[in-house]
Amino acid sequence: MKIAHMRSNKSLDKLTYVSGVLLPLFTLPQAYNVLILGETAGVSIITWGFYLLSSTLFALFGFIHKEKLLIVTYVPFVIIEVLIIVGYILNS
Repeated sequence: MKIAHMRSNKSLDKLTYVSGVLLPLFTLPQAYNVLILGETAGVSIITWGFYLLSSTLFALFGFIHKEKLLIVTYVPFVIIEVLIIVGYILNS
């Protein structure tokens, strides 16, 4: 029984890491629209600013507590969110 439990945790760990890598990638279309196409309609600077603040806190938490999953997920988010905010400012 214990072995099956360990196996399911490893599967969940792998799936969580895959999700952690994919999540920021799904934000790239928004970054493309803002940075490359200059489309800022419907983009909320307040929302993206809060996303940036939250992602920065999670990334810092990950570094401080040596949590690789948080680092792998939130450092790319911080980069993409900064790009979206800069693109928004430049195109508004």
